[in-house]
Amino acid sequence: MTDQTIVKIEVNGKMYPISCKIGEEERLKASGKLLSEIISTLDDQNNKIAESKILLMASLILADKNLRNSTENVENFSEKVLDLNQIVSWLEKLNLKFKNIERLINNS
Repeated sequence: MTDQTIVKIEVNGKMYPISCKIGEEERLKASGKLLSEIISTLDDQNNKIAESKILLMASLILADKNLRNSTENVENFSEKVLDLNQIVSWLEKLNLKFKNIERLINNS
């Protein structure tokens, strides 16, 4: 039994059968739709730009978007780590205060 399926996606007005893992069909369709949208913004109605060049430009746009998202994710993660460090520091100070209170209660 295979875990692959074939999905037909439309890119730039043409249908393409693409193999993917079962469960990834909707993501593949969404990716094809996004690619078509980018191509439609690049496509010259007079067909002066070769299809291979349009696909190259669309690929570069998507790669750039992916790199920017990756960079933003790393920056967001770094901010969350900093926030987590601040929370840990606050909890450590709070713990010291409770220990001081405990000590005062035990000494009274």
